[in-house]
Amino acid sequence: MAYTVSHTATAEADAYAAFERIQEIAPASAATWLAGLFTAIRTLADMPTRCPVIPEADELGRPVRHLLYGKRTGVYRIIFDIQEASEEVPRVRVLRIWHGVRDALTAEDIEAEHENS
Repeated sequence: MAYTVSHTATAEADAYAAFERIQEIAPASAATWLAGLFTAIRTLADMPTRCPVIPEADELGRPVRHLLYGKRTGVYRIIFDIQEASEEVPRVRVLRIWHGVRDALTAEDIEAEHENS
């Protein structure tokens, strides 16, 4: 079953903020990194349940998942949920792009996005 993939404004802002940080350190690689990130996000259209439920899911009160993207110290978590009963076809909604070394995700980190959807 194919899913529609969308992302929140916060997730998009996260992606471009990460791009800017990478551009400061490795300007030649930043555009390739960003294109790869959006390619990875598009793969969620097929079998998003292949990705694990995040450890913070119990605190969040719902089965939020993540797809890892990047290498070594540059791993980012593409945080998303799956909405099987959306108005159209089932969809995957990317909530945040979270650097792997950041603290655990909290309900406050995605609360506004959940309320606006």
